[in-house]
Amino acid sequence: MKSSVPTLFLFNNVFYPQTIIPLTVSDHTSKQMLLNSYQNSSDIAFYHPHGRSKGVGTLGRIILVEHNSDGSLSVIVQGLIRIKLLDMDQEEPYPLYHTSHYYDVDEKKQKITDHAIERLHFVLENWIDRHIHSTREKERFMKDISSPTKLINNLCMFVLKDIELKKIFLESTSLTERVRMMDALLVGENPDTENSEIGEAIKNFERLEFNEFKNAC
Repeated sequence: MKSSVPTLFLFNNVFYPQTIIPLTVSDHTSKQMLLNSYQNSSDIAFYHPHGRSKGVGTLGRIILVEHNSDGSLSVIVQGLIRIKLLDMDQEEPYPLYHTSHYYDVDEKKQKITDHAIERLHFVLENWIDRHIHSTREKERFMKDISSPTKLINNLCMFVLKDIELKKIFLESTSLTERVRMMDALLVGENPDTENSEIGEAIKNFERLEFNEFKNAC
């Protein structure tokens, strides 16, 4: 079902469902969009554009707003679900896009190995121990990681650094494949980021698939 939502372009990161991030904006258009959405309790599409994009973004909700002394606006955003941008409905005063839900494929016959999930959970726990110092925040963070989907989304959000890889994970419709890729990318017990050689192999494969799809169209 189509719906029209305000859309904020993120050029420096990729946002995921089931994650919470801080965001600061200083331009008038973005501040107006975020404030209107917060005051109206409406959701926003967060989208990172790139050359091979499939138009997939994340629908988010503003849960906290703070006005800064330098005129910028800081917000806390909660990721909800993946969406696909279809076409622009409005350009001024800020862009509104028609969107549709973006679902995973049915993988009842595919099994995610417990070993991979357990190892990735351990990797995230170690990352949290190194980067989050508040005991309360650590407990809250890990309490929220209650499913493989949430685990992969949080690893994508906070551990992966490469923007193209982040986008590949967001656009993937196979949870099984996302778990396999993440298990291959995060080498060892305490990786601070992805293995660059494996990352390049994944990106090259995705580029070939994209080009084949584009040529077929």
